[in-house]
Amino acid sequence: MGELIGQRQSYHQTHRRRPVSPGDVTYVLGSLLFSGIRAIPASQRVRVINKAGPFLARLLYAANLHPTRTIRENMNAVLGSNRAPDAVEADIRRLLSLIVWNSLIMKALPALTRQQTVDLVAMEGISCLDDHLASGHPVLVWGYHFGIETLIVAALLHARGYPVHAITLMRQMPARGSILQFRYYLQLQPVADQLSMIDPREGVQRKMLDVLRNKECLYVTPDYMIPEDERHPKSAFEVPIDFLGRKTYLQTGGLRLAKRLGARVVTVLSTQADGHDRRLIVEPFELPTSGLTPAELQQDLQMCMRRLEARVLAPLLVVRLETK
Repeated sequence: MGELIGQRQSYHQTHRRRPVSPGDVTYVLGSLLFSGIRAIPASQRVRVINKAGPFLARLLYAANLHPTRTIRENMNAVLGSNRAPDAVEADIRRLLSLIVWNSLIMKALPALTRQQTVDLVAMEGISCLDDHLASGHPVLVWGYHFGIETLIVAALLHARGYPVHAITLMRQMPARGSILQFRYYLQLQPVADQLSMIDPREGVQRKMLDVLRNKECLYVTPDYMIPEDERHPKSAFEVPIDFLGRKTYLQTGGLRLAKRLGARVVTVLSTQADGHDRRLIVEPFELPTSGLTPAELQQDLQMCMRRLEARVLAPLLVVRLETK
């Protein structure tokens, strides 16, 4: 999760597993923390995580490990390298605090009761999701792989009783990264087992179709960014999108299917004040077009990514203004 603002590779790319890779020290530390979480009584885990998280984030920042350096590089790429150093470092500390919290909560999730999961993060605006489901419409829930971890958001909705099915790669670990990274991700498998997940490499169209026909919620994170200069031959199901000042590509298949079946759209985006007050904002989203052509789907996705972009930048710009 150190590459929170980094460009993400296409999920259908394959890579040979390496013995070691950049950032492995962090994955080792994450695995050790996971082992420590298991030794804490389930009823006390969230309290311990909330108290220990900021301290561990400060240690990670002081050590200047791979995630810290990567976040610094991405901050400069997104918001410019001419910002005040204090603003950049404040951004990094805030994001590291969230990274640590996400990692530890992910391990704690399977042992939490439904109410403990609900109490993890406040949700605002959830009534718009209630209204869509009550009117008999399937719902396409759009999120982003930034802030509160995707699977935690799915768990929060699930604990509140929403029929949510998340698109994720957790069912089968991709053959990429190092052995230590693979070991780390295997430790997250119990979270995927606890929730209803759809892996896009396992007949995704059929499973998505069932969710939408049953008038349930399909949760997607349209964040698989493919830099143009690293692409394989173009797919008819990918369209170019501008995001954070970069040209990227997004898949259109999920949106096309949802529009055909009359799904309503909401966005679920995270916000964080002072590094500790975490909230999820649920908002209705009106698609700008009603058609299914590549150009219309591109316009829909571009508008959606503009909303996500604003949520990503808002806390960073606040920090930037406060440190001037």
